[in-house]
Amino acid sequence: MNNDVIVGLDVGSDKIKCVIIKRTPNQHYGIVAVGETVSQGVKHGMVVDIAAASRSIADAIAQAESKANFSITEVSLSLPAIQISMRHLHGSVNVARNDKRITEDDVVNAFRQAISTAQLPANQEVVDLIPEEFVIDGFGQVPNPLDMVGVVLEVNAQAFIGPKTIVENLKTAVRQAGLIISELILSPISESELILSDNEQNEGSIIIDLGAFQTTASIVKNHRLQFIANIQQGGAYVTSDIRTVLAEENHISISFDQAEQIKRDFGYADPLRLESGRKIELNRAGSGQVQEVPVSYLSQIIGARLEEISSELYAHLNQLQSLPVPRSMVLTGGGAALAGIDDLFNKRFNKQVHVFVPQEIGLRHPSFVNSLSVANYVANQSVTDWLAKRTLNLALVPPSSDFTQAGPEGEQQKARKRNRTGSDEKKPGFLDKIKEYYSRMFE
Repeated sequence: MNNDVIVGLDVGSDKIKCVIIKRTPNQHYGIVAVGETVSQGVKHGMVVDIAAASRSIADAIAQAESKANFSITEVSLSLPAIQISMRHLHGSVNVARNDKRITEDDVVNAFRQAISTAQLPANQEVVDLIPEEFVIDGFGQVPNPLDMVGVVLEVNAQAFIGPKTIVENLKTAVRQAGLIISELILSPISESELILSDNEQNEGSIIIDLGAFQTTASIVKNHRLQFIANIQQGGAYVTSDIRTVLAEENHISISFDQAEQIKRDFGYADPLRLESGRKIELNRAGSGQVQEVPVSYLSQIIGARLEEISSELYAHLNQLQSLPVPRSMVLTGGGAALAGIDDLFNKRFNKQVHVFVPQEIGLRHPSFVNSLSVANYVANQSVTDWLAKRTLNLALVPPSSDFTQAGPEGEQQKARKRNRTGSDEKKPGFLDKIKEYYSRMFE
């Protein structure tokens, strides 16, 4: 397990990001380089076009390589929390060595035995596994059994189960970019380690990851992930609403990218708290005339969609019965960069809400949390966590046959430099009730 250089890769629906961190002489990690490119072939967190996604991944990696001035062969990959369920598993094995000293093989065998008890359908698999405790000859609460002596080794572990198709298509796209997957880590697990303090992980916190096409809510308590919910709406839906309303109501024709820039520059999440008479000038379609659009008008459009998203999240959290909902809420992901969103969620959920933004130079935007958190997780994981990953056959997975015979400066590099082709405009359908909500606000 060589963690001197770690590459965290986030294959998102809007952007693909990778972060390279490297161990320094004082045993800390520093940011070496960042790569970011427009995502192709990925929708709602799922790879739908392996070739297109592979080219985008290769582009992001090539960008980071040029900045770091060395080649990347292995990545630690973030797995989106789509249709994830959780289950506690138990495994038990006899220690193999004659002297009964516990080795890595014994730990792996205990994990394997635990996984075998899950009895999953053919379309599901254990996508991540977190050891909770080991038990040696009936004595529990052992965090690391390696080199200890015992006859029977048991493990209690938390398993995360998801659709095999989503995982395999993502892995295939990464491999076809000429990369080896050294780790595959569920995004809420790595995010919680990066953005929550020790006290927040212990007392309980809600993490809301506002991506482009999906939003994920997770709850961490007692340093364990307790709950995951995913909805298929995100920041790109807000952008699409801006574009659609301006076209249908004001005859202002703009591209998706222009609507995104308007949202970033002038958008505010909570229309009821916006105190601004500011206006922006936009061109009316086909007329050449300029029309002034109040920033408050823009905020009404944004607020309507965010009401949709927050209502769905509220419904998921409101269904919890056995788990108390924590008072602390942390917002992250690209959608969390929208001004005023913390106030909106504070009012909607009655929680202590703040937005997490990485403080590392070059990464000061919440959209980088995923890729950075994966690298951070790998840098700080215990040996037993790493053995759990190895048990799932996710560590050191060989690349596809297309790249097996290619040298590091050969076909792998060529594949990463292929030009992207085609366009895949992200345009979610507009909800009528958003329009109705907007209309009521201006009656």
